[in-house]
Amino acid sequence: MSDDQSPVDDLFGDEGLRIEDGSDERRLPRKTIPLKGWMVGTTLLVVALVWWWSSIRHNQFYLVVEDRSVSVKRGYFFPFGEGDWAPNRAYESFQLPPDIKPVKDGKMSAKELDKTLKKLFMDVAQRELNDLKQGRIDVAEDMLLRGQKLRSTSVSDDRVLLRLLGDVAFRRGLTEVRGLQARFDEALAQFRLAHRRGGNVFNGAQKWVKAISKLRLEFKRLSLESGIDPDLLLNSAQLDPQKPVKNTPLPVPNQSKKSESTPNPKAIKKAEPGEKQ
Repeated sequence: MSDDQSPVDDLFGDEGLRIEDGSDERRLPRKTIPLKGWMVGTTLLVVALVWWWSSIRHNQFYLVVEDRSVSVKRGYFFPFGEGDWAPNRAYESFQLPPDIKPVKDGKMSAKELDKTLKKLFMDVAQRELNDLKQGRIDVAEDMLLRGQKLRSTSVSDDRVLLRLLGDVAFRRGLTEVRGLQARFDEALAQFRLAHRRGGNVFNGAQKWVKAISKLRLEFKRLSLESGIDPDLLLNSAQLDPQKPVKNTPLPVPNQSKKSESTPNPKAIKKAEPGEKQ
């Protein structure tokens, strides 16, 4: 082996070799979010919070009662506050009777609002229907039609409202019957007068009296079957159909007035010549 050839040990020597443990590794600087990014993120977060809060307010409804006037308000989506809200006839303002009040007012959800309004509509309608003397049929019908237009009306609610609308038609029929009854009473009085006086051209006044009297009795029977006081349907001040008709003779005219007196048949008979006394 020549002197110029390096020994084998030198080939595998560890001189000049350095084990890197990473301590001398250059550390990269950390990535930082610029100020502009922070501002954009904060702005988006604030907008999201405002949007969320506005959505909550927009879904809040208010039932306002002032001097028996009922109105509906809804929260604004943006900006804050609330205003009148009436998407259809059901949510328009209306007047309450003095003896009816809502079970709840103020802030409520959409379902609570419809539930409260539905009860008010039905209470007002039933009040007007039950009052046979001064009940306002048009008001009852308007309340029921409003109830049908509520946004959360169920099928069972529609059935109840439809039956109440049937009661409205029944009440209108009773009103017409009362009008007819008043005219029948006037006709009954005239036929009774005709029966007392008699007739030269028309006969059978007593039969008309009996027919109209039977009709009054039938109305009374139907009133009792329907749970209605007959006195509210048949005017008590009118003639009683059960009262018998008396055949009262006409009063004798006053003979002191010759122009208006009726000649006495017996006197005429005595004045005839040749007649046996």
